[in-house]
Amino acid sequence: MPTVVGRLAPTPSGHLHLGNVVAFAAAWLSVRQQGGTLLLRFEDVDTQRAQLDVEASIRQDLEWLGLQWDTEVPAQRHRDYGPWLKRVAGRSYRCTCTRREIREQGGIYPGTCRRARNTEGAVRFWLPDTLVTVEDRRFGPRDVVPSELGDPVLRRRDGTYAYNLAVVADDIADGVTEVVRGADLLELSAVQMVLWEAMGADPPTWMHVPLVLGPDGRKLSKSHGSTEVRALRQADWAPEDVWRAVLPWLGLHRLDHVQQAVEAFRPERGPRGPIALDDDLTSPRSQSPT
Repeated sequence: MPTVVGRLAPTPSGHLHLGNVVAFAAAWLSVRQQGGTLLLRFEDVDTQRAQLDVEASIRQDLEWLGLQWDTEVPAQRHRDYGPWLKRVAGRSYRCTCTRREIREQGGIYPGTCRRARNTEGAVRFWLPDTLVTVEDRRFGPRDVVPSELGDPVLRRRDGTYAYNLAVVADDIADGVTEVVRGADLLELSAVQMVLWEAMGADPPTWMHVPLVLGPDGRKLSKSHGSTEVRALRQADWAPEDVWRAVLPWLGLHRLDHVQQAVEAFRPERGPRGPIALDDDLTSPRSQSPT
């Protein structure tokens, strides 16, 4: 039986918050249950937003929570994506459209430059109009037409590489077989499946977990400082308190310790809709049935 390889892939542009913890806990539980290998990889392809002090803080928070990884692989800033871009040269093209022009077209890039033969501009990947089915371990099959999401940028016009190229190249290079992340990226998985196959590799399995929303109803981000793990630590939360808050969102209730959670974890259980937090973070509630 092939070894399962999962990954924790934080972005060091903001501190670890409860929304991150849900996805990372699910990834950790799944890999531990299957006896696989868990990698830590910092996704800092956007070097202008990445912060080394935040990277150190994230490591401390993961260790404090007991979300220990087996090995750390090079961060994106240390990788060369040029050879990976060449792999999809036959399905990519130059795009000179500005962000304003794309906004005027409804915000989804319609492939305006596909046949323009531009010699400069961003590099985009030409997505197919065919149906792609994402087999998700929590949400089940999801049919997506990737081209309806707009051709993704692989390299920006300033020469820097973009997330979709980097994350797929990294996962292939690192031997990742299982990707766990927030439900807002479920449809994007269809785009990345096409990229995986274009690069000559088999896509991983997918598991998308519910988003955690702040008291304002928006997805948690670094602007929700009270939900950061470091803020909870400063408020005298223990790691067990965080686990008790998070595990019910993954369908795990009335457990005495984390090892029980490893044994009891089932991806298909638990809420599928977003989780809303109260102002004091003490009484999270699901916005949809399990």
